[in-house]
Amino acid sequence: MTMDLQQHLDTANQYIGRQYTEELCKELANKTGLAVRPRGNGFFMTQDYNPARINLLVENEIITHVTMGN
Repeated sequence: MTMDLQQHLDTANQYIGRQYTEELCKELANKTGLAVRPRGNGFFMTQDYNPARINLLVENEIITHVTMGN
């Protein structure tokens, strides 16, 4: 992972524990300049891989984990 992507991942990790909202998703996308996708029950999944995408794992409306790609 490049340093820039690691910095974006570090930024996204600050959102762990917060309640997921569309506004929060847009805020993170604006802050990092990357696509942001929620994952979990109730969200659509795709099979494409984008190494510069932030994935937010959402459980019971709370962000519990953050990954890049997938």
